[in-house]
Amino acid sequence: MKVTINRIAKIRLAGFLLLVALSGISAWAQVPVSMKKDTARAQLAPDDRSPVRVRRPSPARLNDYRNDRDYQYGQDFKPANNLWAKFWEWFWRKVGAFLNSSSYQNFWQYVFLAAAAGLVIWLLIKAEILGFIFSKGAKGVALNYETLTENIHEIDFEQQIDAAVAQRNYRLAVRLLYLQTLKHLSNHNLIDWKPNKTNRSYVYELAQSPLQPEFETLTTQFEYIWYGDFPITEERFKPLQESFLRFRA
Repeated sequence: MKVTINRIAKIRLAGFLLLVALSGISAWAQVPVSMKKDTARAQLAPDDRSPVRVRRPSPARLNDYRNDRDYQYGQDFKPANNLWAKFWEWFWRKVGAFLNSSSYQNFWQYVFLAAAAGLVIWLLIKAEILGFIFSKGAKGVALNYETLTENIHEIDFEQQIDAAVAQRNYRLAVRLLYLQTLKHLSNHNLIDWKPNKTNRSYVYELAQSPLQPEFETLTTQFEYIWYGDFPITEERFKPLQESFLRFRA
């Protein structure tokens, strides 16, 4: 119950942060528009009807400016004469166009949205809501039945299951229960067990058997816990263990 309460609290926190992030994006998207309107109003010149006196520079002053290299804009520019220079000319022209486009004005809003989404996904993973999607793979202890190639007829299941339960390694205990079930079906000639066959192949072999629906359910639960690295507690393990025992009864 404590684990469930903690998970609900984490889910609520993730939802709250997502709501705050989306609200911030909406507010941010509206700010530049109002600022532009205010700025435009502030820049309106007052109605001034006073006469304008035109001041013209002297020819000598204009000639000085013409001879000053600091004011000879663009006269030293040489067009690109090779592919590499033309590439960079094209590249910087595109960069300049992007910086002056409306897409750049919304760029940081997209960055903020991506960061907020990443934060929410991270919180959901920590809350074990998406753990089965972003799992790091199976983390069992180094025993002989870590792979699908173990020989189910050589394992002392009762001893190994008791040892796994004693160590609170319920995930490994579920795997042993599933392998024990495969052994039970093989001993009754209901499946043709082979080390490298997939779990689903055994489900298909029981297509004509009334045991298939229940076995398929057990297979799905096993794959979800083992391959999905789904955390399992003692409270969740006990009902699942009873399901395996009823199936073999």
